[in-house]
Amino acid sequence: MKKLPSAYDFKTLPEAISFYTRKVAEVTKNRDREMHNELMRFKKELHERIAKEEAEFAL
Repeated sequence: MKKLPSAYDFKTLPEAISFYTRKVAEVTKNRDREMHNELMRFKKELHERIAKEEAEFAL
């Protein structure tokens, strides 16, 4: 199974979101059920990063 990069590896949040969107489409199209846990890990990190950047922006 391939390991996805961390959501924090991307320079900007839109880059991370774009990567996630493309990867979900690819995995869904190929019906790659083995990637489910990796996608969920990335999604969790992505949501953490979004919350962190929103909190920094609100200050």
